[in-house]
Amino acid sequence: MLALDSAQLALVASNAAGVVYLVELDFSAGTYYFTSFNVNIDYGGHTYQATGALASVGEIKESQDTDAQTTSLNLSVSDSAVLASALGNVEGYRGKKARIYLQLLDANYRRVGMPRLRFTGEMEPVKIKRDTQPDQGGPVGGTIELPVSRSGMSRARNADGLRLTDEQQQAEYAGDVGLQYVRTLIEKPSQWLSKRFQEQ
Repeated sequence: MLALDSAQLALVASNAAGVVYLVELDFSAGTYYFTSFNVNIDYGGHTYQATGALASVGEIKESQDTDAQTTSLNLSVSDSAVLASALGNVEGYRGKKARIYLQLLDANYRRVGMPRLRFTGEMEPVKIKRDTQPDQGGPVGGTIELPVSRSGMSRARNADGLRLTDEQQQAEYAGDVGLQYVRTLIEKPSQWLSKRFQEQ
Protein backbone atom coordinates (compact mmCIF):
# COMPACT_ATOMS: atom_id res chain seq x y z
CA MET A 1 0.00 0.00 0.00
CA LEU A 2 1.32 3.44 -0.98
CA ALA A 3 1.58 5.71 2.08
CA LEU A 4 2.00 9.45 1.44
CA ASP A 5 2.90 12.17 3.92
CA SER A 6 0.74 15.27 4.47
CA ALA A 7 2.64 17.42 1.95
CA GLN A 8 2.27 14.74 -0.73
CA LEU A 9 -1.43 14.25 0.02
CA ALA A 10 -1.99 18.01 -0.29
CA LEU A 11 -0.11 18.02 -3.59
CA VAL A 12 -2.18 15.14 -4.98
CA ALA A 13 -5.41 16.87 -3.87
CA SER A 14 -4.35 20.07 -5.69
CA ASN A 15 -4.17 18.26 -9.07
CA ALA A 16 -0.74 19.82 -9.68
CA ALA A 17 1.31 16.72 -9.05
CA GLY A 18 3.97 15.36 -11.34
CA VAL A 19 5.07 11.74 -10.97
CA VAL A 20 8.51 10.36 -11.84
CA TYR A 21 10.28 7.12 -11.03
CA LEU A 22 13.66 6.65 -9.38
CA VAL A 23 15.28 3.31 -10.23
CA GLU A 24 18.23 1.58 -8.56
CA LEU A 25 19.86 -1.43 -10.26
CA ASP A 26 22.49 -3.45 -8.36
CA PHE A 27 24.86 -4.70 -11.08
CA SER A 28 28.07 -6.48 -10.06
CA ALA A 29 30.04 -3.54 -11.43
CA GLY A 30 28.15 -1.17 -9.14
CA THR A 31 24.70 0.31 -8.59
CA TYR A 32 23.14 2.34 -11.40
CA TYR A 33 20.71 5.16 -10.57
CA PHE A 34 18.16 6.32 -13.16
CA THR A 35 15.10 8.56 -13.25
CA SER A 36 12.24 8.81 -15.73
CA PHE A 37 12.43 12.62 -15.39
CA ASN A 38 14.14 14.69 -18.12
CA VAL A 39 16.79 16.16 -15.78
CA ASN A 40 18.99 14.52 -13.16
CA ILE A 41 17.62 14.22 -9.61
CA ASP A 42 19.93 14.29 -6.58
CA TYR A 43 18.70 12.35 -3.57
CA GLY A 44 20.27 10.40 -0.72
CA GLY A 45 23.80 11.17 -1.85
CA HIS A 46 23.19 9.75 -5.35
CA THR A 47 22.49 11.34 -8.73
CA TYR A 48 19.65 9.65 -10.61
CA GLN A 49 20.45 10.04 -14.31
CA ALA A 50 17.79 11.48 -16.61
CA THR A 51 15.81 9.75 -19.35
CA GLY A 52 18.73 9.34 -21.74
CA ALA A 53 19.30 5.97 -20.06
CA LEU A 54 15.88 5.03 -18.63
CA ALA A 55 13.31 5.12 -21.43
CA SER A 56 10.28 3.83 -19.50
CA VAL A 57 9.03 1.82 -16.53
CA GLY A 58 6.44 -0.91 -17.05
CA GLU A 59 3.14 -1.27 -15.24
CA ILE A 60 3.25 -1.77 -11.47
CA LYS A 61 0.15 -3.30 -9.89
CA GLU A 62 -1.13 -2.88 -6.34
CA SER A 63 -2.34 -6.20 -4.97
CA GLN A 64 -2.72 -8.09 -1.70
CA ASP A 65 -1.86 -11.30 -3.51
CA THR A 66 1.67 -12.68 -3.54
CA ASP A 67 1.66 -13.05 -7.31
CA ALA A 68 4.78 -13.46 -9.42
CA GLN A 69 4.43 -10.06 -11.04
CA THR A 70 7.09 -9.02 -13.52
CA THR A 71 7.57 -5.48 -14.76
CA SER A 72 10.00 -4.23 -17.39
CA LEU A 73 12.48 -1.39 -17.46
CA ASN A 74 13.37 -0.08 -20.90
CA LEU A 75 16.93 1.25 -21.06
CA SER A 76 18.36 3.17 -23.99
CA VAL A 77 21.07 1.53 -26.08
CA SER A 78 22.71 4.95 -26.43
CA ASP A 79 24.30 4.72 -22.93
CA SER A 80 27.48 2.71 -23.55
CA ALA A 81 28.09 1.93 -19.85
CA VAL A 82 24.57 0.52 -19.38
CA LEU A 83 24.80 -1.32 -22.69
CA ALA A 84 28.08 -2.96 -21.69
CA SER A 85 26.73 -4.06 -18.29
CA ALA A 86 23.43 -5.34 -19.67
CA LEU A 87 24.99 -7.20 -22.59
CA GLY A 88 27.95 -8.52 -20.62
CA ASN A 89 27.99 -11.63 -18.48
CA VAL A 90 24.41 -12.34 -17.40
CA GLU A 91 25.76 -13.39 -14.00
CA GLY A 92 26.66 -9.73 -13.45
CA TYR A 93 23.02 -8.83 -12.88
CA ARG A 94 20.68 -11.86 -13.02
CA GLY A 95 19.05 -12.35 -9.62
CA LYS A 96 20.42 -9.06 -8.29
CA LYS A 97 18.17 -6.42 -6.74
CA ALA A 98 16.25 -3.68 -8.51
CA ARG A 99 14.23 -1.06 -6.65
CA ILE A 100 11.66 1.32 -8.14
CA TYR A 101 10.59 4.42 -6.19
CA LEU A 102 7.82 6.89 -6.95
CA GLN A 103 8.68 10.58 -6.50
CA LEU A 104 6.12 13.40 -6.57
CA LEU A 105 6.99 16.79 -8.06
CA ASP A 106 5.19 20.11 -7.56
CA ALA A 107 4.20 22.60 -10.29
CA ASN A 108 7.76 23.98 -10.28
CA TYR A 109 9.25 20.47 -10.75
CA ARG A 110 10.69 20.29 -7.23
CA ARG A 111 10.64 17.07 -5.23
CA VAL A 112 7.89 16.86 -2.60
CA GLY A 113 8.46 14.47 0.30
CA MET A 114 10.47 11.27 0.34
CA PRO A 115 10.48 8.83 -2.59
CA ARG A 116 8.07 5.92 -1.97
CA LEU A 117 9.19 2.37 -2.69
CA ARG A 118 6.77 0.84 -5.21
CA PHE A 119 8.53 -2.32 -6.36
CA THR A 120 11.42 -4.49 -5.24
CA GLY A 121 12.51 -7.27 -7.51
CA GLU A 122 15.30 -9.26 -9.07
CA MET A 123 16.69 -8.65 -12.54
CA GLU A 124 16.31 -11.26 -15.28
CA PRO A 125 18.19 -11.62 -18.61
CA VAL A 126 17.65 -8.68 -20.95
CA LYS A 127 15.96 -8.56 -24.35
CA ILE A 128 17.16 -6.18 -27.05
CA LYS A 129 14.61 -4.31 -29.21
CA ARG A 130 16.10 -2.53 -32.22
CA ASP A 131 14.33 0.12 -34.28
CA THR A 132 13.68 -0.46 -37.97
CA GLN A 133 16.59 0.39 -40.29
CA PRO A 134 15.86 3.68 -42.15
CA ASP A 135 15.53 3.43 -45.96
CA GLN A 136 18.41 5.86 -46.48
CA GLY A 137 20.68 4.08 -44.00
CA GLY A 138 22.13 5.72 -40.91
CA PRO A 139 22.23 4.82 -37.23
CA VAL A 140 19.66 2.46 -35.75
CA GLY A 141 18.43 3.01 -32.21
CA GLY A 142 16.64 0.70 -29.86
CA THR A 143 16.01 -0.21 -26.24
CA ILE A 144 17.13 -2.83 -23.76
CA GLU A 145 14.16 -4.47 -22.04
CA LEU A 146 15.17 -5.53 -18.53
CA PRO A 147 12.52 -7.75 -16.89
CA VAL A 148 12.29 -7.46 -13.10
CA SER A 149 10.41 -10.12 -11.10
CA ARG A 150 9.03 -9.47 -7.64
CA SER A 151 11.52 -10.60 -5.00
CA GLY A 152 11.16 -14.20 -3.94
CA MET A 153 8.23 -14.91 -6.21
CA SER A 154 10.22 -16.70 -8.91
CA ARG A 155 10.85 -19.45 -6.32
CA ALA A 156 7.19 -19.58 -5.28
CA ARG A 157 5.44 -19.86 -8.66
CA ASN A 158 4.42 -23.50 -8.23
CA ALA A 159 2.62 -22.76 -4.96
CA ASP A 160 1.36 -19.33 -6.02
CA GLY A 161 -2.32 -20.21 -5.58
CA LEU A 162 -1.74 -21.60 -2.06
CA ARG A 163 0.03 -18.53 -0.64
CA LEU A 164 -1.76 -15.98 1.56
CA THR A 165 -0.69 -12.53 2.68
CA ASP A 166 -0.98 -10.71 5.98
CA GLU A 167 -3.45 -8.28 4.39
CA GLN A 168 -5.74 -11.14 3.38
CA GLN A 169 -5.48 -12.70 6.85
CA GLN A 170 -6.29 -9.37 8.54
CA ALA A 171 -9.36 -8.94 6.31
CA GLU A 172 -10.64 -12.38 7.34
CA TYR A 173 -9.41 -12.50 10.96
CA ALA A 174 -8.64 -9.02 12.30
CA GLY A 175 -5.82 -9.03 14.85
CA ASP A 176 -4.38 -12.42 13.83
CA VAL A 177 -0.61 -12.03 13.34
CA GLY A 178 0.07 -15.52 11.97
CA LEU A 179 1.09 -14.24 8.53
CA GLN A 180 2.67 -10.98 9.65
CA TYR A 181 6.17 -11.84 8.42
CA VAL A 182 5.35 -13.76 5.22
CA ARG A 183 6.48 -10.98 2.85
CA THR A 184 9.71 -10.42 4.80
CA LEU A 185 10.53 -14.15 4.84
CA ILE A 186 10.01 -14.40 1.07
CA GLU A 187 11.95 -11.25 0.14
CA LYS A 188 14.74 -11.65 2.72
CA PRO A 189 15.26 -15.36 3.40
CA SER A 190 17.28 -16.17 6.52
CA GLN A 191 20.55 -18.06 6.31
CA TRP A 192 20.13 -21.25 8.35
CA LEU A 193 23.13 -22.64 10.23
CA SER A 194 24.23 -26.06 9.08
CA LYS A 195 24.36 -28.99 11.52
CA ARG A 196 28.12 -29.19 10.93
CA PHE A 197 28.57 -25.53 11.91
CA GLN A 198 26.48 -25.93 15.06
CA GLU A 199 28.49 -28.94 16.17
CA GLN A 200 31.75 -26.95 16.14
